[in-house]
Amino acid sequence: MFSNRKNVLELLALLSDFGLQDAVLCPGSRNIPLTAGLSAITGINCHAVTDERSAGFFALGVIAATKRPCAVVVTSGSALLNLHPAVAEAHYRGLPLLVISADRPAAWIGQMDGQTLPQSGVFNNLIKHCATACEIKDDSDRWHCNRAINEALLALFTAPAGPVQINVPIGDPFFDFTVPALPVVRRIQRLEIPDLAPLLSAYKRIMLIIGQHESRDLSFQTKDALAGRYLVLAEQLANCQHPAFISAQDAVFSSVKKDDPRLIPDLVITLGGHILSKALKRFVRQHESCHLDICENGQVRDVFCHEQYLLQSDFNQAATALAALPPGNNELKAEYFALQQDLNRIALPYSQLEITREIINALNRGVLPPDSTLHLANSSTVRYVAHFRLTAPVTVLSNRGVNGIEGSLSAAVGAAAATPGLLQLILIGDLSCFYDLNALWQHGVLSNLRIVLFNNAGGEIFAALPGLELTKRAAGFVCAPHQTSALPFARSCGFECYAVTDGQSFEQQFAAFMAPGSQAKFMEINTRQDEDLKALQQLKSHFALNPDC
Repeated sequence: MFSNRKNVLELLALLSDFGLQDAVLCPGSRNIPLTAGLSAITGINCHAVTDERSAGFFALGVIAATKRPCAVVVTSGSALLNLHPAVAEAHYRGLPLLVISADRPAAWIGQMDGQTLPQSGVFNNLIKHCATACEIKDDSDRWHCNRAINEALLALFTAPAGPVQINVPIGDPFFDFTVPALPVVRRIQRLEIPDLAPLLSAYKRIMLIIGQHESRDLSFQTKDALAGRYLVLAEQLANCQHPAFISAQDAVFSSVKKDDPRLIPDLVITLGGHILSKALKRFVRQHESCHLDICENGQVRDVFCHEQYLLQSDFNQAATALAALPPGNNELKAEYFALQQDLNRIALPYSQLEITREIINALNRGVLPPDSTLHLANSSTVRYVAHFRLTAPVTVLSNRGVNGIEGSLSAAVGAAAATPGLLQLILIGDLSCFYDLNALWQHGVLSNLRIVLFNNAGGEIFAALPGLELTKRAAGFVCAPHQTSALPFARSCGFECYAVTDGQSFEQQFAAFMAPGSQAKFMEINTRQDEDLKALQQLKSHFALNPDC
């Protein structure tokens, strides 16, 4: 029988699934669910050692003799600290020592409760990875706990070898051993490039999602081959334009019926970096599709909450390998291409969304030279652009690492300063722009820089959050209303300035704004928040009324 503590069961099941064969068990009370459980698993050789200082080195001896990982299990408090010398030795010898430390609930640390101290990360930079197998109260906790343990065990079993810690908080009571067998749990498995062919041959409904990638370095032949084999979703930030890829993902997934079986993939492959579309992420999370993530650093990125396979690979190498696989009968492509909509047919009021559409259409007509860069600021700007299909052969960049509003303007100015022969265009909202105005005054004349500021006197995207209702006072803090123009400051910094107040003035000035010149250029587009919100609502209403377009 096993303990009924759910995080302990998750850990024991994954230790068994990963094939751990040796464990050194130290006496104690808080670790009883762990030691009793490990001793009940057939296939794990358990050794009893009382002194934790000795137990750590005993485990190192097992590792050196068997050439495989070994766990050492200790109770809470100072018992863990006694492993420090062995952990240091494992670090400098590159030995896969797994430290499993039972812990008290976090709420009791520092509250004069017995055998409590901050245990997570106590070995600091001597370990490859430290994970906390959190206590499980709901499905979100279960996913978090499972993912954390998978990350730790993947690190343990992946070269270069080194020590890993899994800290396991165990609340009271913990003497209930009523579970007859370990549960079936999700194990994330590492793959290599040669594993792709047999894996993908088992699936017929494959969705390939290409996330943020800052180089337009995939050949048209590779993209063409990918389009012939998979349903490929590539947002603007992927820099992988192709006529047979779906790029305006919000426009597709905002109108998808989540329970339509024709649209549910059985395998989702992610390649590259961040995925912008919330509608896409929400759709995939709702279904238990198998998920294979391909990334360069080999770290777990469980964006859909059901990752099963992880492949560490260079972006181009992986894309080439996927393109070279035999073509299959991908049943998803026809269904999804029928959902693509021409958003140019929707009538929108003068607004940030409407002018964004006009700018994208102008870029598609060739306003920017092919080697130019389009910078998209957080937060409304990058999301509004994502509704429209960008076909222009330009590089698209955005600070989507942590998605903050800071630094978008500085990044565009830095790019312009570093590449004086290439045009750099940035679309930015007022709060992001004002936050980063210092970017404008200290770099001299950058004639290749074009800045489009959408100024609607506040952060209207916050007011558009679904289900959010704010009092007038609260809105003043959340949306940061203001009556500020950036044009006087931009002029003082040497920019040629343009003011837009309606659709006609935009049409009259945009061509001159984008034309070559001897000065940097700054365009401020003034809109009203109520009209911006109205345009966004019209777009959402269109998706709701046209779920099968």
